[in-house]
Amino acid sequence: MKLIKILDEKNYDKNWGKFERTAVRAIIFCDGLLAMIKSEKYGEYKFLGGGIKNGEMHTDTLVREVMEEAGLVVKPETITPYGKILEMRKGYEEDVIFIQQSYYYNCKVTKERFIPTFDDDYEIEYGYKPVFVTVDEAIKANEKLLNQLEVGWAQRDLIVLYKLKEQLLVQR
Repeated sequence: MKLIKILDEKNYDKNWGKFERTAVRAIIFCDGLLAMIKSEKYGEYKFLGGGIKNGEMHTDTLVREVMEEAGLVVKPETITPYGKILEMRKGYEEDVIFIQQSYYYNCKVTKERFIPTFDDDYEIEYGYKPVFVTVDEAIKANEKLLNQLEVGWAQRDLIVLYKLKEQLLVQR
């Protein structure tokens, strides 16, 4: 998959241990609006998706995460690669480098809708809910939060949002 960007905060020692995580993220447009997750606590938007469980295929994770977070049913045959972002920074634990690869995929969903199930403590604390927004709305909200550690993914997802905006402008 094409590398979109490397986000390396260089705030760690290269000799530290490593915690590596692989995640998938869905780019879903419905009637010109983008399906995302919005936090009531901070107001940011993030792409649907999450971490890959042991042995799980990217497509299986994408289908599972979109269902859990938004109650949307992904059509597996529509999943196509978009690009990936590599993040490296000081981890939450002492002397650990956090390394995350986020793989973004375009996909389409069926008309069926189900109730999302947020059950991670931080998801409940942040007040996540699925929404459909314009790319510009998501960009505006996330730009306000660029330097807040609590929403570190705002920068990662902004990079993809900017690319999507460019593509939408070219298509007009």
